[in-house]
Amino acid sequence: MPASPSTWVEFPAFRQYESTRQEANNAMMALLAGSKLAAHTLQLTTGSRQLLPDIFPGVEHISYFNLRTDSATALLVDTGHHLGAVTVPYALAVHEDFVMTTLALLEQFGYTRKAPGKAKGRIAAWNMHEALYVTLGDPPPARGSSVVELEHFHLLREMRNAQIHDGGSISPRLRQEVSDMSGPAATDWLRLARRTPADVISCGKLSFTIFDIFTVFATTKSLGRTLNTLLRDKLTTSQWAKICVEDYRAQSSKYVGSDQWIRGLIGHTALYYRAAGLTEQDVIDAAVEVGLWTAGRGFTARRTSRGAVRSRKRGTMHPDGEI
Repeated sequence: MPASPSTWVEFPAFRQYESTRQEANNAMMALLAGSKLAAHTLQLTTGSRQLLPDIFPGVEHISYFNLRTDSATALLVDTGHHLGAVTVPYALAVHEDFVMTTLALLEQFGYTRKAPGKAKGRIAAWNMHEALYVTLGDPPPARGSSVVELEHFHLLREMRNAQIHDGGSISPRLRQEVSDMSGPAATDWLRLARRTPADVISCGKLSFTIFDIFTVFATTKSLGRTLNTLLRDKLTTSQWAKICVEDYRAQSSKYVGSDQWIRGLIGHTALYYRAAGLTEQDVIDAAVEVGLWTAGRGFTARRTSRGAVRSRKRGTMHPDGEI
C-alpha cells in the first residue's frame, strides 16, 4: 500500500523518532504478551515437580530459567513492575534523543540554545522541552495548560530517577512532582495509568505497573507530536524548504541536477513536508540557493517518450496491426 502524506512534518529526526518509538513499543508489548502467553502455557504443567529445562528442553536459554512450574508462573504473571522498570527508562531515552537532536537542528539555523530560569545554559532531560520553547522564542507551557503530557513526562522522569538513582525509594523530587501536578494533568494521568499520581508514592517503595508502560508510550508519542506542531509553526517556509532539500539530497540516488532529481524532490516534499505548507516553488528556490539545481527557478515536468501517446492520422495502421 503506498504511503500517504502525514499530518506531521516528517523531517528526518522525527521520522527516526517515530520509527524507534514504535519499535520499542512493539518490543515491550511483545514481552508483555509473551509473559502472559507463557504463564497460560504453564497451566498445562500445574503440579509438576520437574524443572522447566526438563519439561521444555527444546526452548533456547530455558536453562537460565531453572525453576519449577509454580515459581515460574508466579514470576510471569507479575511482570508489570519489572517490565515497567525497564520500559520507562527506555522510552524516555528515545524521546530525549529526539528533543536534543531537534535542538541541534535549530542551532544549524542560527538559533542560540536557551535554558529557562536559572539553568545557566545547561540543558538536560529535566528542562529540555522548556529549552526548546524558549529557544524558539515562546514561553514554556505552564502547569495546568493543555500540554498535560509535559507534566506526565516530568512525573515519569522522576519515577525513572527514583528507580535508577535511589534504588526504588520514593525520592523527595518524586514527591514534589506529584504535589505540583495540576488538576487537568492528574485527571488525564488517572485515565492513562489507572491510578492517581498520589498512588505512585503511597508505598515506601516505587512499584511500576503494566499501565505505566502504556502511559510512557502514550506520553512520549503525544509530546513528540506537540513539539512537531511547535516546530511547524515557528520555523519559516524557507527553513523548512532547506531541511527538505538536504533531507532529499542525503537519500536520493538520482543524479543531482537532472529532471529525475527535481521531480523526486517535488514528490519527497509532497510526501513528507506537506504539513509545513511547502510548495514546489519553495523547494526549487531552496535547491537553487544551495546550488543543487541550476536549471532556473521554473520547472515544467516533461512527458517521457514512454508515456507519450503517439499521434497518428485517423484510420492509419497502428504499429500493433490494429486500425
